[in-house]
Amino acid sequence: MLTQLSPSQFPLAQPLFHSLAQHQPMCTAVLAGVYPGKIFVDDPAHPQSALLTTHIGDESSGTWGFLAGNPANDAFNRALNHAIFARQVVPPDSSILMLTCDPEGWGGHLPIVFSPRPPVSVPRYHFVSRKLTYDWRATLPTGFTVEPLTADLLAHPNLALPEDIRDTLQKWHIQRTNKPTNQPLPDFGFLTLDQTGEVPIISSWATVDFVANGMGDLGFFTQPAYRRKSLGTIAAAAAIEHGLNHGLSQVNWTCDAENEGSFHTAGKLGLEKMEDYKMVLLLMEEKRHRKLVEELG
Repeated sequence: MLTQLSPSQFPLAQPLFHSLAQHQPMCTAVLAGVYPGKIFVDDPAHPQSALLTTHIGDESSGTWGFLAGNPANDAFNRALNHAIFARQVVPPDSSILMLTCDPEGWGGHLPIVFSPRPPVSVPRYHFVSRKLTYDWRATLPTGFTVEPLTADLLAHPNLALPEDIRDTLQKWHIQRTNKPTNQPLPDFGFLTLDQTGEVPIISSWATVDFVANGMGDLGFFTQPAYRRKSLGTIAAAAAIEHGLNHGLSQVNWTCDAENEGSFHTAGKLGLEKMEDYKMVLLLMEEKRHRKLVEELG
């Protein structure tokens, strides 16, 4: 049996997600009611197993899932399997389910949840910043500035905004329109501007999303032409600094283990490595999923 909880019922499932909520702000923000998401449980009166889902931006960008509770709940696992492929859990326009489990690997029961497709595990790292040690002001190249990522950028007459930034600003606008009164710090970000030419150019940006319960989730990107100049690190440091100075106790960052620059960037920022973990992928198009299985061996 699988039942979707109403937002007012989310506290019923919260104890199941206690461990995940320590290092997955995405999960924490949904449970706190500051970010949209859904929770499916086996028994709404006394939940023993649960799935939390959400997305970044629109649903077509993919579905992020968090599976928690009793993994040996066969009825729940089989009901979840049916709901996934019936598109009751994964929206019709979502191409991928990215699943993090507690316990990791769902106690060996993921083949039931994913059947008839094999689960694809991707190693990832989890880092945390509780104190910024990187002096981004001393590192900022001459001719570059660091600016907050705000809606004011939309009115800048000579600034080309990457689609990613436009989507983020739109998402934040919707969030802030519906902001709960108990969320003192909304999601935020910073960017670096190359001011050396006739018009400014955005060279990198960093965001802290899913802000709730004293933590947030860091993400950052550097334009290809500006890489190897520490500009992504600078934007990330400015964002971390802002968060820690405005009530956050920690800023989390998770990334794929195959990202060779992860340890280097984390080291420069003074991030603390908390754990290795695995995310499990399900591509909703069968041919694409089979191809991914073949590519990863």
